[in-house]
Amino acid sequence: MKHNIIMRGLIIVTALAIAGFLSSCEQEYFEPNTSAMPGGGTVTTYKAYSLGSADPAGDNIYGRVVFYKYSSTVTLVQMGLYNTDPETEYVSEIYSGALTDGSTTVSRTLDNVSGESGAFATFKYFTISDAAFFDALSDYDANVRVKLGAKVVAAGDIGLNADPVQEQE
Repeated sequence: MKHNIIMRGLIIVTALAIAGFLSSCEQEYFEPNTSAMPGGGTVTTYKAYSLGSADPAGDNIYGRVVFYKYSSTVTLVQMGLYNTDPETEYVSEIYSGALTDGSTTVSRTLDNVSGESGAFATFKYFTISDAAFFDALSDYDANVRVKLGAKVVAAGDIGLNADPVQEQE
């Protein structure tokens, strides 16, 4: 019996010694590598355009659409709207031509906009995987419309139809 108690004590002491040895090992801390790989992206190059309310007497929904050059092949789009209805999702699309032309040709459907946040419903950014899109944006003959059903609630020209309200090259 005395022998069993001594053996258990040795096992416990040995286990504690091993645990102490392992936990006292010095761990090397590595700084994160924040440089991008060739072709990797940033969100520092962008062009922002205003979206004005299409019904100022109504909900007065307005905001901005921002196009970021993420990489040589990807443009990220971010939407930010004010005065949206939290219970509603809005459709956002890019139409060809200037807003005043009244074009009904959708050139690109973006993500739905959440009325809760005023931002895209699925992800923070909508991805356009077109190598030429951002670099050709200044010459792009288009406008962005945000709709609730068939009713346009916010809209604004982009590209050659409007100067960006803010940009960083």
